[in-house]
Amino acid sequence: MGLGSFALGAVLLLGYLLLTPHGPHRGVLIVIDASAVACWLGVFAPVGTRIIQTKWRVPFFFVWSVTTLALIAAAAGLDGGVESPVTSMLVLPVLFAALVYPLSTVIALAVLAELFYAIVATMGGFVSPSRGTMSGVALGLAGGIAVMAAINRNAQDRDRQRLTARLHRLATRDGLTGCLTYQAFQDALELEAARTRRHGRPFSVVMVDLDSFKHINDAHGHDVGDATLRGVVQALMAAARTTDVVGRIGGDELAVLLPETDVTQAPLVAERFRAHARSAQTPVDVTVSFGAATWSDQFDSPAEVVRHADQALYSAKHAGRDRLVVWEAECGAGLDTTPAAVSHSHS
Repeated sequence: MGLGSFALGAVLLLGYLLLTPHGPHRGVLIVIDASAVACWLGVFAPVGTRIIQTKWRVPFFFVWSVTTLALIAAAAGLDGGVESPVTSMLVLPVLFAALVYPLSTVIALAVLAELFYAIVATMGGFVSPSRGTMSGVALGLAGGIAVMAAINRNAQDRDRQRLTARLHRLATRDGLTGCLTYQAFQDALELEAARTRRHGRPFSVVMVDLDSFKHINDAHGHDVGDATLRGVVQALMAAARTTDVVGRIGGDELAVLLPETDVTQAPLVAERFRAHARSAQTPVDVTVSFGAATWSDQFDSPAEVVRHADQALYSAKHAGRDRLVVWEAECGAGLDTTPAAVSHSHS
């Protein structure tokens, strides 16, 4: 947009010069216009397209806009001062800034446009006070409109960002518990698996299931069941480390992704989740079973880690519930790590 606007301005100036061949300094003005186009093609266009995605984007285009104002002011001064139609082009960089630049940049360019207008007035000699004042006021009004437009754009951007954040939350967060939805958890799992393949850092998955949850719903109602599930999830999220991800992947089935957690660390972290779940604030007493598994080079996909964690959870259920079982990849067995456990349960 900026490149196109600059090119359009250069074409308009060239057209004006060709239509008024008897005006002052036409040769110099044509050279200025041609030089500006050459700089646009040779410098600003290639550099701007590379810098537009960097942190230097705003400073670069601000300098470009100031340079454009200076060229317009120089052309207007050579063409007769504020009486020249070229003077009206001072508003173009300001109006363009209102479309894309931050508010502070728009204000700065509006002030600079007035400053350049004053310089043009001195270059072209004196004009009638009313005419000079009217042109300056018109330029000031245009600058004010540009500033108001930038303020309005900023407000719309904030509203859009809030809406985007809300929609993202609705799409990725479970409405009942506040943890990740099934698909969002799967996306996080795939991302972590890709990171593991690239850097060789292990990760673990803990499957979590509320024991006899159907009985809670049948005996106390779904409202109590929902409150119980929320209490357990809140306890799990409170136990989670900064990088851990908690997701709801079924009715009362939950999962926790433990990035950079190996087979020796996973039982310790999972046991902390179990301890928090046991002390969860719920309307009725509930126990929770856990199954954990760690990524291994033997696995072809993250789905296998989830499957083994689910098998470990199944073993925990059969071993009496309210316990943690860890999948042992080497022996293909689930190891009951609950402090009170004294035996192994096979998956």
